[in-house]
Amino acid sequence: MTITLNADYDVTLSTALLGYVGETNARPVSVEGLTVDGADRYVLTIDYGDGTAYEIDITGGQWTPTADILRSAQTVSCQICAKKLSGDEYILVKKSRIFRLRIGAAIGDVAVPSPSVAADALDRIDAIGRQAHADMQTAVTAAETATTAAENAKKSATNAGLSADTATQAAERAETAKTAAETSATQAETAMQGAETARAEAVTSQNNAKISAAQASTSAQQTEADKTITAGYAKTAKTCADSTAADKQAVQEMATQVTTDKANVAENTAKVAEDRTAAETAAQTAQAVADSLPDDYVTAVGKIAENTAEIANLKLTDKELQRRVNALYSIGQGITHQFETDSETAYQKTVPTGAKLMSVKNIGGRSIVWNQIFEAYSGTNNGVTVATESDGTITLNGTAESSYIYFKPLSPAQNKVGKYILKLLILNNPDSVTMRYAYFNRTITTPAVDKGTASVLVNQTATDIELQKVAGISGFAVGTVFNDVKIKIQIFDLTAMFGSGNEPSTVEEFEKMFPNDYYPYNAGKIVSAGMTEVAVGDTAYPIPEAIRNLPGYGWSAGTAKNYVDYENKKYYKCVDSMDLGMVNWQVETSPIFGTYFSTFVDSKKFKKIGDFTQKRHNILCDRYITVKRSVSEYVDKTILLDGTAAIVTQIQVKDTDYTDAAAFKQAMSGVMLYYELQTPIVTDISNIIPDDFLRNMTVEAGGSITFKNSNGDSYRIPVPSEEEYIVKLSEVGGSV
Repeated sequence: MTITLNADYDVTLSTALLGYVGETNARPVSVEGLTVDGADRYVLTIDYGDGTAYEIDITGGQWTPTADILRSAQTVSCQICAKKLSGDEYILVKKSRIFRLRIGAAIGDVAVPSPSVAADALDRIDAIGRQAHADMQTAVTAAETATTAAENAKKSATNAGLSADTATQAAERAETAKTAAETSATQAETAMQGAETARAEAVTSQNNAKISAAQASTSAQQTEADKTITAGYAKTAKTCADSTAADKQAVQEMATQVTTDKANVAENTAKVAEDRTAAETAAQTAQAVADSLPDDYVTAVGKIAENTAEIANLKLTDKELQRRVNALYSIGQGITHQFETDSETAYQKTVPTGAKLMSVKNIGGRSIVWNQIFEAYSGTNNGVTVATESDGTITLNGTAESSYIYFKPLSPAQNKVGKYILKLLILNNPDSVTMRYAYFNRTITTPAVDKGTASVLVNQTATDIELQKVAGISGFAVGTVFNDVKIKIQIFDLTAMFGSGNEPSTVEEFEKMFPNDYYPYNAGKIVSAGMTEVAVGDTAYPIPEAIRNLPGYGWSAGTAKNYVDYENKKYYKCVDSMDLGMVNWQVETSPIFGTYFSTFVDSKKFKKIGDFTQKRHNILCDRYITVKRSVSEYVDKTILLDGTAAIVTQIQVKDTDYTDAAAFKQAMSGVMLYYELQTPIVTDISNIIPDDFLRNMTVEAGGSITFKNSNGDSYRIPVPSEEEYIVKLSEVGGSV
């Protein structure tokens, strides 16, 4: 991953993933933009929220996390500090903003267990149950200790109130109360089984503090909660030192919380028992399957084939099963709630089980080159009259003189290497004439149909370029009579739309994004999914107009995107645009690539992401497909970036339709190029966004989060986003 700091020491992350639990020296971290005048040392501080913080020296700009850093699956708070040596110690010069990184969980084996493995699992779950029972007993003891401490604290507070006459005295009583509470905590920790269990209690306290902070933010619009309950109460007592009532109330709430935790542990114990019963059933099933396996190998293979579909269905729940396993482990350590992050790119997401509150951290843009390149015509072909209406409907009448009818062929520019979806929509076919889509090449055809829709995804290879007559129907005999047959035809260039290697893999995946039966002809234009609202279930949260009017809102180019950081109230413009008709072009000739057009660019604006022969850079054009500068990819109707070992210097376009630079410049007028900026432009938007916008929203497991854009419901374009959930671990599981 790469951490980039700008001149204001704002942080941009290539990814929020620091690594997975247990990894050692596996994922290098690069830090760019460290330079601060007067500083000679740079450190990264990682705060786990449980009282533990690591300080890592990153002066060299490189660091690789070890297993002790990646100790548990959670979100950690991070900050970069620039320091300078003054005498015998380093003093602070500058700090970055606090940012969060994620430590992912390590996935275990979730395959169907053998009888021996299942038995071992039962033993482990039984041990968890015994541990949970022990934890419950410990909690009971802790509750009793805390109750006694509470009573003592109440008495101390009363006695202190009798003699309190200044703020300073009240603060001293608060410190005494804090010390008493810490003593009680120490007694409770002593009762736990070793240092690991004590750490688990600290993590629990941290999670409870975070949850309390979120709840407080919902009701009172607070932005920061106390790190620990004891410290929070001490701070409150100091602030309100003229009142001993606050001290008494705080101690009473401590006692109440311990009682609540006691109940939660009892609940979790029951849940573990329930899961143990389920595991026993699973073990019995596994044994039954093992006993029923035939001895004959051939028969066994047949049995495996019969169960393939059922096994596939079970694997659909692997993610949720893993969440359940992780939840059980955490529950066994006394953790009741935790944070979970969803960074999936999607138009609609499902709320996970156990989720109670959700905050949207950021939403990015997504740009595609939308197209539907079939253009109908009116005329006569092979004895059949073709009449085309403005809505794309084609009406056929007459007697066929051949076994196929071709309409308007694709142009050479349209008929190129890439992936396509072809769709034939039959609207009216009174005589049930058998039709199928004319083949895109000589090996792939659509199914024969007499009504409804036929669709096929086609991979057009270089050997098929000569075949241009792809728009037509066949599958009928000579002499077939067409009596008012009505059809619609569509061709979608997926490679132009999504980029090479990023195309939908099935027709179903494409139609999920674009659900309409028919889309009109469009030679190609950039369509951006700028969010207009976030729908949480049936509740819509409109995006403020001031945000939607930000420059480049909703844009992307390759993997780069403009995005709104709702958590920190900032807008990151990482993608800009230019009109290719506004620059001067020249003709160049290479013995490897032949003739192409080039124009010089401002290298300070364009970001270089790697070797030009190995990397497709983050650019997007509505006329040409982005490629690498390699012989296999840099073919007709493509565009790329080129330059030196350090910078981008040129845009290059290969288009055999043109030989003259002036004519090419004229043709490029209005052709837009989106490109990734070398340095993002960061804008503070705290003045145009409410503090509580998209923060701590109540959600229900199985509910939906939908990111609607300005193009309407016919364009369900997936967008990158990141959501943070507060999850109750005892409710993790189920079918969601």
